[in-house]
Amino acid sequence: MYCTNCGKKLNSKNLFCGECGQKVIQTESGLVEEQVSQIPPIGENGIAKDVSSEDRQDSMESKNTKNRKNSKMTYPKWVMISAAVLVLIGGISGVWYWNSSKGPSDVQVVTGANQNSSSNNAPSFSESPKESTSEPTAEPKNVELEPAFIQVNQVDSSNYENGQVDVYFSLFSDDAYSNALDSENLTREMFKVNGSPVTQVSKVNDIDTVSVDLVIDKSGSMMDPPNEMTEQSKMDLVRGAAIEFLHNVPSNSRGQFGLLTFSSFAPDVADISFNPNRKYITSYLSTLESDNGKTALYDSLTKALYDTNLQDGPKYIIAFTDGENTEVSDYGSSAQSVIDLSKQLGIPIYTIGFGGTSSDLQWISNETGGSYFSIDEQDDLQSELQNIYQNVFQKYVKQYKLTFKPAQNIGPGEDFPITVEMTSNTYTAKTSTLEYTRKIDAESIQVMNGLFEYQVNYANAVNNLDFSLVSDNVMNNSNFYQNLRNRIEIDYVNLSNQGIPKIIDPLENYRTESIEQQPDGRYKVKFFKLFPLELNQERVYEADLNTYTLVQDPQSSKWKVGDFGRSECSIYKNETDPGSTCKNVNGTSALYSGDPWPNN
Repeated sequence: MYCTNCGKKLNSKNLFCGECGQKVIQTESGLVEEQVSQIPPIGENGIAKDVSSEDRQDSMESKNTKNRKNSKMTYPKWVMISAAVLVLIGGISGVWYWNSSKGPSDVQVVTGANQNSSSNNAPSFSESPKESTSEPTAEPKNVELEPAFIQVNQVDSSNYENGQVDVYFSLFSDDAYSNALDSENLTREMFKVNGSPVTQVSKVNDIDTVSVDLVIDKSGSMMDPPNEMTEQSKMDLVRGAAIEFLHNVPSNSRGQFGLLTFSSFAPDVADISFNPNRKYITSYLSTLESDNGKTALYDSLTKALYDTNLQDGPKYIIAFTDGENTEVSDYGSSAQSVIDLSKQLGIPIYTIGFGGTSSDLQWISNETGGSYFSIDEQDDLQSELQNIYQNVFQKYVKQYKLTFKPAQNIGPGEDFPITVEMTSNTYTAKTSTLEYTRKIDAESIQVMNGLFEYQVNYANAVNNLDFSLVSDNVMNNSNFYQNLRNRIEIDYVNLSNQGIPKIIDPLENYRTESIEQQPDGRYKVKFFKLFPLELNQERVYEADLNTYTLVQDPQSSKWKVGDFGRSECSIYKNETDPGSTCKNVNGTSALYSGDPWPNN
């Protein structure tokens, strides 16, 4: 028999190889040689050191000395196994220590964005295998989502240029928009606008203040009772309902309210500017009475739109009127111009009319994104008005706001479409394609407001032969200022003394055709208006296309009229008349080139 380690011949009496010291074990079947590898020493860091054959050869001084050493190294088998385990533990500990000494920048974190990366350096994670069960795991079932309905209440495109449009909306479980879904936990991942993800979704009540402008008619017709069975006047019922509404608004609601009352003219300043103090507003309303004047509804709505536009967050207008337009006194606006301005500013208008249906009120509300409520004379007006107030306000405090980045590059005043869709864990909803107008810039809005105030105050000044009523709307160092003053205080006064007073009638139609800023900072505004007048003892209509130059007053920063010109003018007997020309201020004539009639 030979040593398998060094090849030396052995006999049955040898316990160790005389040449290399390898232990030999004798069994019942004969002599069996057991080779036991030497256990390498453990280094300081817990990792086994490598021992070369040269080192092992140097450790053997002589054959006899090695035999004596080996005779002292006869370890039990369990000792050698324990030593091997220690080596293994030490090696693992060394690897752990090396990994844990790495800084955070050396750690690769797998996220949703890179979890499918094919990099060879990326760690691979998998779940521990689960114990098998006798029954196979059921496959997930497709859950049928319930239909929901999105009602868009308002779209704010004032930040369109910076790639941000805010959409205020409510969510309902029915297409009648009566059962609000206000408990749904909505996230931006659930929504798309025009097929693209949105950037933010939040509850309005958590972040924004709702601004409500209450516009209340106090004209003479509001003094009448709504029907023969009611002794209270319509003014009493409206006032009481408004107060009751404010009382019912929750104290923790982030709401502020403005109040504008009107009759013959829209006021220069609202009765109460936007204020969260509801007690102050209700105290003012409790003393509100009719002044027996006419109805300047459209001018007052225009004034309310400009005031409400100055507020941040969601906003809307609620207007009360009896709908009786027999004595209208609108000199700076019309139903069409109110609709146009509402769309440009993105502010819905809700109208409430007494005693029958008003087509103009319904038209305004439908076109601006609001709603029209007609109160029949047989209704319980107090409870009905309170119900309308609560429903409208609650819709706004329970609404949501989403923000998206528009893809279309359009200019101010141009229309853009939106389609909102939602898919949550429970509901699915999608709107039809809706059209909205990109809001014009803030300075152009101020210019339009300056021209509107001029139109209203000019009519008031002419009809009362008092230039001071419009003087603050005209640049006092301009030629136009002196010309207009002479016209009112001299020409129109002389006509009045001759028994043929100059009277400006309320507008039938009105719109701003264009706004263009000049190199010197002034604005040229083309302005159309249609109004009735007496000509040769016959009632006719005049359509004018005027160009106004507006200049910003350096002292007040207010935009005022600095010049005026008329480029087109037509006289119509009725809507079927093709029209005839009228001379403009320069002695030339040109027919009005557009459609002058409202609702066309």
